[in-house]
Amino acid sequence: MKKFAVLFPGQGSQKVGMGLDLLEKSPLARELFDKVDSITGRKISEVFLRGPETELNQTKNTQPSLVIVSALLTLLLKDELKKKNLDFIPSACCGHSLGEFTALWFCGLLSLDDLIKIVAVRGSLMQNAPPGSMAAVLNLTKEQVESLLSTNNLKNKIVIANYNTPTQLVISGEKAAIEEMVPTVKSSGGKIIILPVSGAFHSPLMDIPSKEFTKELDKLQSTSNASIPIFQNVDGKPCTDTIQIKEKIKKQMTSSVLWTQTINNLADSGIDTVIEIGSGKILTGLVKKINPAINCYNICDYASLTDFVLSSSSLVGA
Repeated sequence: MKKFAVLFPGQGSQKVGMGLDLLEKSPLARELFDKVDSITGRKISEVFLRGPETELNQTKNTQPSLVIVSALLTLLLKDELKKKNLDFIPSACCGHSLGEFTALWFCGLLSLDDLIKIVAVRGSLMQNAPPGSMAAVLNLTKEQVESLLSTNNLKNKIVIANYNTPTQLVISGEKAAIEEMVPTVKSSGGKIIILPVSGAFHSPLMDIPSKEFTKELDKLQSTSNASIPIFQNVDGKPCTDTIQIKEKIKKQMTSSVLWTQTINNLADSGIDTVIEIGSGKILTGLVKKINPAINCYNICDYASLTDFVLSSSSLVGA
């Protein structure tokens, strides 16, 4: 039996129509979509099911939409496997930025209601964060990007926010400084793409919303530890202790997402297979670039869920 982990996607994986096929196949979908509408106090399900895309891409809408689709796919997967007398018990879990909160729910540290509530707050705070900018930098290593920041005296204005792969990074910081990096990156042989966000996520510029979010996190009560290790964004390391997990979550909004390190640490722990559960296939693509030896599965809609269930016996075990 393979040792596998589940991964949950974050912002950027959303698309209009996600969950629509699930709505047509399962009454549970309507139940969960009504739940997210009720808890957030607005028709978020209509936004991710039918658009418009401009509304879905607002951070306050994106974040609850993505977590409810991931949660629904996970619950449907467990139900379908149970019909075959199969249990779905990964050895670890993790999520990319927003996806880390879905992972907290998966390992039993958040109820589904609390997941929706806390993510709705997070999305609103991040959307209303102080002005900033982010850009994806491709085809350069972290050492090269760090050198460019140092050479151009931008280390106090820009940080590396996401270590997505060894040659795919995201920088975050002051808008003018990010724009200054565009010709610099290109002249160094890299590619840079300004991202459609209004804030400098995962940077010190998120300090004010991070402090507000910490107050919300402190309201959550969790006495039990995680059911399986969660590899967290801020250090890429596994943890099951609820107090330690919570303290690291508090740092997430201002800290880098160490995704490359996380995947390497998963592999070092003996994980040889990962299953991405949620909209899109972004994380599957990143894992293949980080460590091609890891087997990847993707469950992003009803068809891929069905395919996985039909061929999963050797993976999940009887």
